[in-house]
Amino acid sequence: MRLLNDVTHLRIRAAAKRLAGPRLSIARSGPPRHRRFLSEAPGRREAWLQAAREYVSRKSNGERAWLYSKPYDASPGHAEYFHETYALLNLLGAMAVPFRGRILEVGSGPGWISEILMTLGYEVEGIEPSEEMIAIARERIEAAVRHYRIASPPRVAYHATTIEDCDLPDESFDAVLFHAALHHVIDEERALAQCFRLLRPGGVLGVSEAAWIPGDRELESQLEEEMRRFGTLENPFTTEYLDWLLNEHGFVDVQRYHGVNGWFPEHLGPVALEALPGELANRHNNLTARRPSPYPLTTVDRDARTLAEITVLDRRFDAEGLRLRVRLDNVGETAWLHRAPKPGRVTIALRSGDLEANRQGLPKTVPAGESIELDLVFRLPEDARDAPWELDLVNEELFWFSERGTRPARITALPLHGARGG
Repeated sequence: MRLLNDVTHLRIRAAAKRLAGPRLSIARSGPPRHRRFLSEAPGRREAWLQAAREYVSRKSNGERAWLYSKPYDASPGHAEYFHETYALLNLLGAMAVPFRGRILEVGSGPGWISEILMTLGYEVEGIEPSEEMIAIARERIEAAVRHYRIASPPRVAYHATTIEDCDLPDESFDAVLFHAALHHVIDEERALAQCFRLLRPGGVLGVSEAAWIPGDRELESQLEEEMRRFGTLENPFTTEYLDWLLNEHGFVDVQRYHGVNGWFPEHLGPVALEALPGELANRHNNLTARRPSPYPLTTVDRDARTLAEITVLDRRFDAEGLRLRVRLDNVGETAWLHRAPKPGRVTIALRSGDLEANRQGLPKTVPAGESIELDLVFRLPEDARDAPWELDLVNEELFWFSERGTRPARITALPLHGARGG
C-alpha cells in the first residue's frame, strides 16, 4: 500500500553498516527471534483477504483517483513519484530479467508497473486479490497499447487471487517481482515456496520495500493506522527473517542493495554512504535472490554460444504425417531448456520457405556436450509434401539456431508410403 512507500523516506540512520557483497546462505536451526511486525498477533486471514478485495471501495474519491494516475504526484517536491520510480527502476536493473522475459508481478495493484514492464517488452502475469484494482489495471494497459501504438503487445494478464493460492504452472517465469507488496503476504512460507516453484531454474526473485525494525514506533504507528483505516495486512519483515526464509526455501545468491539516487553537488566532495538520502541495505528489504540452476549457461543467456548438430537417422511418411528419427548433439555452450518461459525454451521446427509445420518441444533439458535421440511427427500441408524442407531448432522468440551457425538438416520428401532412408 502507499503507506510503506511514504515511510521509506523516514528510514535513514547514520549508524548503518555497509554490506560489501552477496550474503551467504547460512543454515540455522530456526528462525530469528524477530520475524514480522504481527508475528505474535492472532491471524485473521479471511478478514485481511476481504479487506484487500474491498480496498478500492474503502478509499476516498481523491484516493481512488490517484490509483489511476499512480505514480505521478503533483504535490510540492513530487516525493512519491521520485521514490516509486527510483525504487522500481533500481529493482528492475538489479534483477536483470532476460530480454522479452516473462514476469510474475505479485500485488499488481492499479497496473502502473505492468504498463512499464509491457512497454519494455516483457510478458506480464499479475496477481491481485482486488477485482476493482484489476479493472483499473486492464484499462490502463489497454490505453497504453493505444497510446504507444504497440502493434503486437506482449501478453499482460491478471489473476484475482493471492500468491499463496495461485495455480500457475511450474517453472513458468523468468522473474517474480514484489514492489511494496511482500508485506501484504499472509502466509510467507507458502508464498516463498510458490515463488520458488514458479521460477525457472536460474530465475530471479526481486523485492523492494521497507523492513520492520523492532521498536521503531514511528513506523509501527503508521502501520497500525493503515490497518485501522482499511483493514489490510501491513506486516513487514525484519531483514534477518527474510534472509532466513529465502535460505530455507532454497534461494541462492541473495544480494541486498542500498537505494541511493540523485545528483549530489560537487562541493560535497566524497561523503559516506550513510550521509546520503536513500535506503540503507540493512534497514530495507531491497534484494534479489535466485532459484539455483544446475547449468552455468542456458539458452536464456542469449549472447552465449548456442549450436547444434542435427542428424536425421530415419524418415518416412504415413497417415499421421512425416515421421523422423533424429539425433541432436549440443555442441555449443548453453543448455537447451525444455520447460522455460519464452524466450529460452528450445523447440524443433520444420520449415520450407514461409511454410512451417507444427513445432515440437524437447522432452528434457539437453546440457552442453550431450545428445538426445527423438521420434518426431510433423503434419505437412497436402500440397507441399514435395517441397524442400529443413529441420532446425528455435530458441523461442530469440533466434533460429541456423542464424547462429547450426546447419539445418534437409529433408527430401517421400510419397505417402515411402521407403525408409537417411
